[in-house]
Amino acid sequence: MAEQKFNAELRVDRMIEFAEGQIMDRCALLPDDWLEMDLVKVENSNGADGFLPARYKSRDEFFNLSDKNSFMYYTLEGRQMYFGGTPDDIEGVAYRIMYYGEVPVFSDTVTSWVYTKYPTLYLFGALIHSDLYAVGEEPKAAQLKQFVEDQITKLNSVHLKAKASGSRLRRTRVRSFG
Repeated sequence: MAEQKFNAELRVDRMIEFAEGQIMDRCALLPDDWLEMDLVKVENSNGADGFLPARYKSRDEFFNLSDKNSFMYYTLEGRQMYFGGTPDDIEGVAYRIMYYGEVPVFSDTVTSWVYTKYPTLYLFGALIHSDLYAVGEEPKAAQLKQFVEDQITKLNSVHLKAKASGSRLRRTRVRSFG
């Protein structure tokens, strides 16, 4: 049950996974452990590494674009990614995605970064549900739940800050009216 909570709410750098594929019919399946997208890149000779970032469009906007205007866009429908443009029928177009994958399954035989890097998160996440089934321990479960949610919020915040930590700050140009 703790895994379910972590998959629903936690988004940290250790969850980022990579996948590659070929676009043949304008669509591709998302990985089984996919939770949320981080970055989508599509093969393009103008990119420094042969790929350029694709931009997300909502489905109603995406499916109303003409092929020539939709090449660097994608949308999601169910467990499918749809890409704009007309791919090469023989070679296809390569894509790369960086996405948030599910936390590793908790097991006695497989180590997980959740309980090696964040042991209190793992411990209290598991204790929430055990306290719910113990008579008279419901208030402790509520306290543990709040503690876990606070930890998840802090970890997500630190991750978002770290994603932009190497960027230079840009000050918007201040215009004078005088």
